[in-house]
Amino acid sequence: MVEFNLALPFLMPLILVTMMLIVQWGFIYSAKSTLDAATINAVRAGTLHNGNLSEIKKGLAAGMMPLFAHGTDISDTLEAVAASRIAVALQSEVTILSPDRATFDEFKIRARYTQGYVNEIPNNTLMYRNPALKDVGQGRKLNVQDANLLQIEVRWCQKLIVPFANYVIEEIVNSILYVPGPEQLVCSALGQATGDIYLSMVSQGLMRMQTPFRL
Repeated sequence: MVEFNLALPFLMPLILVTMMLIVQWGFIYSAKSTLDAATINAVRAGTLHNGNLSEIKKGLAAGMMPLFAHGTDISDTLEAVAASRIAVALQSEVTILSPDRATFDEFKIRARYTQGYVNEIPNNTLMYRNPALKDVGQGRKLNVQDANLLQIEVRWCQKLIVPFANYVIEEIVNSILYVPGPEQLVCSALGQATGDIYLSMVSQGLMRMQTPFRL
């Protein structure tokens, strides 16, 4: 008992930091789970709107809204929507991995609409189109069905909010031993600009186009 009482003042800081790290890890897990679901929501929005990047970001913002909702009133919901859209604009980067420019140029057709002609990858009657593989560069060979798969990657900078734990995680992810990747470097630069601490998260989504893809 005497030894424990003597050691307790020295152990308390370590115990408190450990507890804060556990709480921060819970927030990180929640954010990553939300990001994965939001990425699926974003890629689905892209499939319904010709792969439009603005619509993809709107879908991402709608999916990330639960992280910013702190009530059930309509005013709380509106605030969460606004905060989510601002966060998507500042804390995220959305990249369309496929179809890329080479794939689009290989499979595009000139489609006629009432408002004029549009270049797009056709989405209708795919089962009857030529299934031959075409070389789209970098050792890739795709057919028109493959070209209709929309794949996106979302890089998200999650703000760390738990005191002390955020500084510990910052030191770890920015250390020489950790070797931070380009995503974390971007989030660290954002943190230097805003005075906050961010942890990078990456998520990918893949879904078949429901409308013709356009660039």
